[in-house]
Amino acid sequence: MKTEQLQWTVTKDWDTSEIQLVNAQLVLVFAGIDIIENCKYYEQLHGVYPNADIVLISTSGEIYGNEMFENSASATAVYFENTPIRISTKENISGRDAAEIGKQITQDLLSDDLKHILVFSEGGHMNGDHLISGISENLPKHIAVTGGLAGDSARFAKTQVGLNNSISENMVVAIGLYGDAIEIGYGSNDGWDLFGPLRLVTKSEENVLFDLDDTNALELYKKYLGDRANELPGAALLFPICILKPDGTKLVRTILSINEENQTMVFAGNVPVGSKVQFMMANFDRVIESASHAASKSQISETEYPDLTLMVSCVGRKLVMQNRTEEEIEAVADTYNDESTFCGFYSNGEICPTTDGVNSLHNQTMTITTFKERV
Repeated sequence: MKTEQLQWTVTKDWDTSEIQLVNAQLVLVFAGIDIIENCKYYEQLHGVYPNADIVLISTSGEIYGNEMFENSASATAVYFENTPIRISTKENISGRDAAEIGKQITQDLLSDDLKHILVFSEGGHMNGDHLISGISENLPKHIAVTGGLAGDSARFAKTQVGLNNSISENMVVAIGLYGDAIEIGYGSNDGWDLFGPLRLVTKSEENVLFDLDDTNALELYKKYLGDRANELPGAALLFPICILKPDGTKLVRTILSINEENQTMVFAGNVPVGSKVQFMMANFDRVIESASHAASKSQISETEYPDLTLMVSCVGRKLVMQNRTEEEIEAVADTYNDESTFCGFYSNGEICPTTDGVNSLHNQTMTITTFKERV
């Protein structure tokens, strides 16, 4: 595997003068939601990478090398020497079941030599839990699914995903990687602190939470936030909840919005009735340290560095860390000693198996996928 990177900003166009990987098969473009229409990602990149599928994901921040940018576009071109890829795209049109979309993706990509699925979905309307469960339903247990939901600078209004010259607010793009030449590692960690008692979800409808312990959840949440309750819904990104599974694994859920009229809380993923949950708060040092833990989990080999490291981190982490955001990116880069190509974005949701191997949607995590190709 060989890689090279380009960057577009409002003051600097794509510099294609030193392009080497003209036969690249894949280009990943991460772009700020406000500049997508201006960066000419397909028009210019297709000219220099004519054989590549160009995948676009809108972001809440772009990871380029070991730095974080805003309102930029980063392109990472990948040339696979011995790894076939195949791409499936679906539209998340109104009323369409996300699980059914996932099943169709697996149907498109599944074959005996499928090694991994990388998924990028619009992040405004998609039920990520249903999408991932649909993909996983007929997928062999050993095949991991990683990736993320597109971002829009924490507005939760409109995200975009594209393939080549087609871009949409409703698109899902899934990339299948095939054969024994490619090795993939992955890891995810959050670093948030739990606080308050463990509570039982007694009333919810998918990602809408009504009651905890038969008490209105929003009322309880405001009680724990104290004075910061006046900052809702913005403050909700700083205080997610943790779903504790019976096997001890946990999923973090971001609060997307609150409904004062209905007294409900809307999350980025499902909060099932019968789940046990606990409130969470940020610990700056632990959030940054968690990025190192995710990088360690995603190491393919103790003696070799990956060819490509893809980071997908939650927009909530960025809002918490603010001017310290790059520290978590640097923590990952330090793990691999700058011998890998780094790319990624700040997202509305992260996709990675849990510690029990179940492909899952996460929030408030740093999720890393590493790639190493054997020639």
